[in-house]
Amino acid sequence: MFKFKAKSLATKLIAVTGGTIALVLLASNTVLIDQTQSRVSDLVYAQADTEAKAIAADIAADIGALAGAARAMGGVIEQGHTAGLLDRKGIVTLLKANTEKNSFALGSWFAEEPNAFDGKSRELPEQLETGTHKDGSFNPYWTKRKDGKITLSTFESDYKAEWYALAAQSGKGAMSQPYQETSTGDGLTMASIAYPVNVDGKMIGVTGVDVSLNTLYKKLSQLKPFGEGRVMLVSQGATWIVAPTIELLMKEYDGQGHEIVKEAIASGKIGHIPNLTFDELASFDRVVYPFALPDINTTWAVIVDVPRAAINAPVQDQTYMMIIGGLIVLGAVMVGLYFAVRTFVQKPLAGLVSDVATLGKGVYTQPIAGQDRSDETGSVAKALEGFRHQLADTKRLEAEANSQRQLT
Repeated sequence: MFKFKAKSLATKLIAVTGGTIALVLLASNTVLIDQTQSRVSDLVYAQADTEAKAIAADIAADIGALAGAARAMGGVIEQGHTAGLLDRKGIVTLLKANTEKNSFALGSWFAEEPNAFDGKSRELPEQLETGTHKDGSFNPYWTKRKDGKITLSTFESDYKAEWYALAAQSGKGAMSQPYQETSTGDGLTMASIAYPVNVDGKMIGVTGVDVSLNTLYKKLSQLKPFGEGRVMLVSQGATWIVAPTIELLMKEYDGQGHEIVKEAIASGKIGHIPNLTFDELASFDRVVYPFALPDINTTWAVIVDVPRAAINAPVQDQTYMMIIGGLIVLGAVMVGLYFAVRTFVQKPLAGLVSDVATLGKGVYTQPIAGQDRSDETGSVAKALEGFRHQLADTKRLEAEANSQRQLT
């Protein structure tokens, strides 16, 4: 049985060869693991971008439907007013439909430009059914309460508020920053979509629909991408619409990555924020996907948190497979090398050592083994065979000389 010895040639050969193979496997696997992590990260990011895109398209479709309803309502009011077919009560009836037929609509309203609707705002008394506020202005507001009931109220004009001023000053559809309504007492969060209403080149008011942000929150908070991920939403001013915690709602995005979020909203380009930690997610990457809301000159951003486990788990599995595969390859090579060294190095050398020991004892009659080999061991064996003949001849000549001396 072949035994390894610390100073044997076979041990050194196997150790050097095995160490070299191990280093090659380690280097190659390190490169492959790094490439695998990069590829997996790219794939996960691509999937996160795709999911964010789908979510953004869904939100844009819902908001777009409300924007379309508000725009259509503005057109109906313009045409009806021009033709003298719609008075205050008629428009109040029309506005109710927007709130009834859209699940995301929190309210539907019209805000009169000062005394511009019918010229009677300074003389009419307060009347709920005609949408007439106590100051006589035509400001009807249909609101969907928490219990689902739709109620009519009126409100005081505020021409500097975003929900009015954006559309009135731009002459285009616009969407306000998220805010908390105060007219119903429910404290619901919303954002207002508004369109100016123009008759004969003159703006008579602004009509709009309020978007229920609570409905969006319930919808998006149920999504769990990558198992433990989450989906959130920020407004055009980077205000949390759907936030990681309730406490952050309606507050500006702050902390790590806030510049990336603002840049994504401003540029319309996807942003990535790596290596974040928060709450139950030990480590995650954040994808910021900005998207334009149709026809209201507004950009929001879907935020998808991707757990690092979604990237690390496949890489870890691949790493284990590579390590196990490398150990199997190394083991197979070492076993093959062991038998190769034993067959082609140890046995021939052991035979030569034995033959040299025999020569050392003065026995020159036994031929040197391995002369039939065509490798270096065979060459050494042939050289030793020649040396054996020389020693044998020398011994013979010495014996003959001794015999001659004895005869004389």
